[in-house]
This record gives sequence, structure tokens and C-alpha cells, in this order.
Amino acid sequence: MIAGASSGIGAALARSLAADGHVLYLCARRVNRLEEVVRGLPGTTAFVCDVSREPQVKTLAEEIRKHTAWVDALINCAGGFGAIGPAISVESEEWTRTFEVNLFGTFFMIKHTVPLMVRERSPRIINFSGGGAFHPFPNYSAYAASKAAVIRLTENVAAELAPRGIAVNAVAPGFVATEIHERTLRAGRERAGPQYDETEKKLREGSVPMQVPVECVRYLLSEQARGLTGKTISARHDPWASPEFSTLIPEINKSEIYSMRRLDLSSLPDENVRRRLNLLNGRS
Repeated sequence: MIAGASSGIGAALARSLAADGHVLYLCARRVNRLEEVVRGLPGTTAFVCDVSREPQVKTLAEEIRKHTAWVDALINCAGGFGAIGPAISVESEEWTRTFEVNLFGTFFMIKHTVPLMVRERSPRIINFSGGGAFHPFPNYSAYAASKAAVIRLTENVAAELAPRGIAVNAVAPGFVATEIHERTLRAGRERAGPQYDETEKKLREGSVPMQVPVECVRYLLSEQARGLTGKTISARHDPWASPEFSTLIPEINKSEIYSMRRLDLSSLPDENVRRRLNLLNGRS
């Protein structure tokens, strides 16, 4: 299942995975765009669904159950920048709507798809994170906060579903030239801030090729990635494509690498500051 398959990375994944021979169930809100993607793709069925609305997601799961006895993988691509501008000046309704799509939609899809997953088939759930999840992203607070929440949701659900043999990971795709960036250009330099010029530059001079996140997802769906769970993988920067990466999965899972964590005193490079803060800790 691919949610948000009518454009961008979701559409690219649909085309790539259909070419690999997967049976696909796609969903998105925009019926015309979805029909364009499905046209000519063998073994593909499309459903109109707004993932931010739980009744629609429940209906989607019921419909898919009529087509298949199980789902091997869920890929949550639906999302967007939402509210753009300083947090104290954006419309509150637009800000919260960003969470409904990016976070609630991911949660609803997981909740109602997991019952269709069978342990023996080593099912996978792949969520998409993005810019601002690990670092401040000024003027995109709704997007950044919701994507950070997607990572924490990924890590929690990974722990909860581990006994059922379901691997849950997130992908940080990097700046891929998709229509999501049109929203930045429409918002303008005053609302988007430095990201406006950065977006123009990357769209003009080059960004992360679409094939990079597509291949990363293909890896996470593969037998080579069996066992990897609870991690956020950077499609652009992490060495997932190396054959040795798969041999290290048990050690990666035991560590906090590729995870969202609070940095502690051991991370301070200044030994004097570290010593003084340790002393303060001793007094508390």
C-alpha cells in the first residue's frame, strides 16, 4: 500500500514498484492525478482517500481486504509543508491541519493496515520524515514539528510491533524536486524566509535525484533489510546501499544511531563546560 501516491515520491515509488512486479494498492485525495499514475501500471488498484480522515482510512482498509488476504508493506508518503510563515503569525487552523495530514494520516494508516499484515511474510511499514525533524526549520514549524512527531511515532510503533514481526522505519529523502516546493515559491520570500532562496537555488542547480529515495525504499522492502526497525534512514547520507550495511543490522538496532535522542553531557566538546555541568548535576 502506498498512501499519497498521486504525485512526488509516492508516484515515483508506484511506478518503480509496479515495474518490479509488486501488486499495489494506491491511495490519494486527487482522483485525476491518481488515475494518471495508475494508467498503464500492471497489478495496481487505486482508491480515493484523505488519510487525515479516519473514517475514510477505515473504509479504505475494508475495501483492500476485499482484494487481498494480506498486505506486506505500507508506505506513508502523504504529506506537505502546510502552514508557512513565523509560528506566531500563521493561521492556527492551517497549522493544525498540517498535523492532521502529516502525523494523524500516518497514524491512521498504520492503525488500520496492521490488521492486514501477516507475521510470516516479514511485513514492513515505511514512513517519510523530512527537513526540520532533527534541526530547527524556521517558518516551517508545523511541517518540522509534525515530521519530528512522525519519527517518534515510528520509533514507538516499531517497539510495539516488534513481537508481531513488523519492521517500522522512516526515510528522510532529502531535497527532491517535487511539487511540494511550489508551496514555498507561492508563499514568497517574506513568509518562507531563507528557505525561499534555498529552494530556488536547489531547483535551479540540482537536488537529490528521485531515484535516491526510491532505491532506499526498495532496500527497506528487501530481504537484505530484514530485522532493521525503529530507525530513520537518510536516503542521501546513510550507507544503506553498501552490502556491509545489512551485516551490521543487529548492532545498528542495539545502538541509538539513526534515532531521535536528547544529547547528554558526553556530547559536549568543551571539557571545562562539561566538568562544570557535571558538578551542577552533583548538586541537584
